Amino acid sequence: MVAGADGAFVPRWRFLAAGESPVRTKLEAASAEGSRVLVEVRLSLPPGRYALAPADSVAGGVTVALGEEARQIVAEVSLPCLADLEGEHCKAKVERRLGELIAARLAVPATAVTAQVVPDSAAVAAARRAAVSAAVGRAARRVVVVGLDGADWELLEPLTRRGFMPNLARLMAAGSWGGLESLTPILSPLIWTTMATGVSPDEHGILDFLEVDAESGARIPITGRLRRVPALWNIASAAGLSPVVAGWWATWPAEAVHGVMISDRLFYLLSDTVGDEQPGTLVFPPQLEWEMRDLAARAARETDEAAVRALMPVSAAAYREAVAAGRGMADPVDGFRRILVGTRTYFGAALAVLRPTTDLLMVYCIGTDEIGHLLAPYLPPLLPGRDEKFGQVAQTAVERYHAAVDRWIGRLMEECPLSECAFVVVSDHGFKWGADRPRELSGVAAATAAVWHRPVGVFVVAGNGVAPLGRVREVPSVYDVAPTVAALLGIPAGTSWRGRPLPGCPPAQRPPVDWVALLPPESYRPSSGAAARPSREAIAQLKALGYLEGGEGGAGTSRVTEGSLNNLGLVHLEAKRYREAEAAFRQAIQANPRYASPHYNLRRLYFETSRFDEADEALWRAVELGLRDAAGAVDRAASEYEARSLPERALGLLARGVALYPHEVRLTVHRLALLVRSGQCAEGLQVGRAAAEAFPTSAAVHAFLGLAAACAGAKDEARAALQRSLTLDPNQPTVTEALASLSR
Repeated sequence: MVAGADGAFVPRWRFLAAGESPVRTKLEAASAEGSRVLVEVRLSLPPGRYALAPADSVAGGVTVALGEEARQIVAEVSLPCLADLEGEHCKAKVERRLGELIAARLAVPATAVTAQVVPDSAAVAAARRAAVSAAVGRAARRVVVVGLDGADWELLEPLTRRGFMPNLARLMAAGSWGGLESLTPILSPLIWTTMATGVSPDEHGILDFLEVDAESGARIPITGRLRRVPALWNIASAAGLSPVVAGWWATWPAEAVHGVMISDRLFYLLSDTVGDEQPGTLVFPPQLEWEMRDLAARAARETDEAAVRALMPVSAAAYREAVAAGRGMADPVDGFRRILVGTRTYFGAALAVLRPTTDLLMVYCIGTDEIGHLLAPYLPPLLPGRDEKFGQVAQTAVERYHAAVDRWIGRLMEECPLSECAFVVVSDHGFKWGADRPRELSGVAAATAAVWHRPVGVFVVAGNGVAPLGRVREVPSVYDVAPTVAALLGIPAGTSWRGRPLPGCPPAQRPPVDWVALLPPESYRPSSGAAARPSREAIAQLKALGYLEGGEGGAGTSRVTEGSLNNLGLVHLEAKRYREAEAAFRQAIQANPRYASPHYNLRRLYFETSRFDEADEALWRAVELGLRDAAGAVDRAASEYEARSLPERALGLLARGVALYPHEVRLTVHRLALLVRSGQCAEGLQVGRAAAEAFPTSAAVHAFLGLAAACAGAKDEARAALQRSLTLDPNQPTVTEALASLSR
């Protein structure tokens, strides 16, 4: 401003060079509701002079000159319009109007101006959630999801036929059922979180049984704080529905939902504790926590000697001795007691908070898996070193436990009848209950537990809206569980979900939405920085069950454990993402150089990519570090070389394996068989003679010695060896035929 006539002030205009074109600026505005909005302006100005408002820059001059009118235009429009939630290109119309205003004020062609409206992302997410909720309205039907960890049709089908599980049989008769394909690695926290989120472990972030506490650096059982995507209960809440969640994996601290969440720490089976976390973190809403604590304490108190022995007929002395020792999951009796407490706690809690207004119930039962790890080794056919008398006790306990689980399912069906509710019963994987049970421990993946798991679990869907297809031939996937629940509720699936509704379920009625964008972690994760208590006993129980290899280390500098990195590598390996898999395994080894499992998994990666020398080197390094069932790992690696038509590599592994484990008859038998099959008869005869002395009661050793002798022309020795094999095991048709052939 400068002084003019009569003391008045008049503006003095000056011109500034625009500099490089285009000119960009941002105008701050607000929607009709008051939500923050940015208008991003881009000008491609032709050469010339433009009268803007006084400012220190061309962009500033545009802002001052146009700001007020632009703000008025934006203020007339609702946030749903600016977020493109109202259709008919509402946002584009506003942007076109802004562009026309700017072009007119600057006297430039409309094509020289671009105006883009950018509403506040949090406000847009809230608006989108409101739009989804308004579109969904009421749930299409109530849905009950029952998660039975490790359930397998090999056990469940006979139990339904024999009347132990009549309620499950009723669901099967009324709906559709079959096998459910799991994922790799076959570990519960990863898979149950995939079923709840619809995405793979590398996307949702739950990759281990443990994590590292950010405050103390101690190893703690996995929590929900590492999950990066919303789960079904978050989505149902955002859609205006009312969920109840009880005991699902990795749900501590309890998340805020439009219903009830009972976290997996209310009763923690692995440490035999009721509510052993800071108050206010176990249940949402927190005012229900003390009621749920009392319920869990009562379940623990009432699961006494009489209750346990009613299902597991052991003597009073055996029960008292086991409980006094407190070995938990390392003892079949004390472990069985803990399983009963956990089962009663979570089914009981779910029923206690279930209301007619509950749209979605998700209740998880870990006992159907843990009872297998505890008692399957004692079932017929009896595994080595097991007490035959206790085998009868174990058989009865398994049957009666599953009957108890079925009664809980029946109570849920009473509260939510099939005429108005849809039931979804699923397992994360199957379980080896029969003759294919492992006879020794194994080191595949991380630990021994996964070797008892089958890659195919179970599913049953029945009730309101479900077609009664009976048993179906197709084998859907754990990725299909989240889309099934969404379709049954009538809410949109996620754009990142890879599954589809299970057979017999209605198809999705609404287009998918980006739930990850609508529900960022801060929208559902508890804001309180609750510190989890380290649990040495929980880690010890995980090792006792075979979920941890034993080589995992102590505290670390990151919340990512070496187990998480190892499992991430397995996820990548299964997807044939070899570069990413190798990087993850290397990171696991760097985090803990004494950890055997990633070395073994590198062996598989190198084998699949034909890097055989590196594969063998990785195998022997894993063996050196104490890999569980190292002899079995060598045996399997040799079989894989045979399948690739590389017998000499297989024989090399077996020879070294026999030298390391001279008492492992399976390695000796495998080596003998391969020598015979590859026509190396003289060496086979020499190895067979030594093996017959080392394993005089092995029918298989004598059989292959006989075949090697016959191949080498030593017919008398061949007849004697084959006859000895048949004496040890008469039920060998192939050996009988070989002996008859020699006689002819």
